[in-house]
Amino acid sequence: MLSQLARLTVEADGRYATSEELQFLKDYIESLDSRVSAYQKIQAAEAEVLSQLEAKWAANENLFGQGNNKLNVSTCQRDLKHMIRYTATTVLSSDLDRLRESCLLWYQTIVRAYKYGHIANITYPLLNELMKQFLSTEEAALASPVLGLNQVILGKT
Repeated sequence: MLSQLARLTVEADGRYATSEELQFLKDYIESLDSRVSAYQKIQAAEAEVLSQLEAKWAANENLFGQGNNKLNVSTCQRDLKHMIRYTATTVLSSDLDRLRESCLLWYQTIVRAYKYGHIANITYPLLNELMKQFLSTEEAALASPVLGLNQVILGKT
């Protein structure tokens, strides 16, 4: 939403914005209660979501590799905790552009360096399903595109 607002201020410089150009603000305001509720539910469920994800990771023995190729699980846990928080913030702000530009492209470099794009491809669909346990249908519909974007960008190899 903030990126859209910044674009609008540039595009409408010296004139009034049209009703069509302002529609995203109306849509955002109409969804604000659901966005705040989703943010708060994600915050409250963070530990449980992480616990359930870790259990699913543990069930997949080869997910983190073996021997010298074994990825640092604690690093993935820490990073996932941050991504859950970025997801909640993006649901609240409705600003996928900002998430992509300020976080995901930077984090993609880390994922590629540690070669755990395959983990993102497994984790984000699981995370999307887990979030549905804690969110209403409307709230999950707000979170799903964010989690999908996380998977698309971070799961690239």
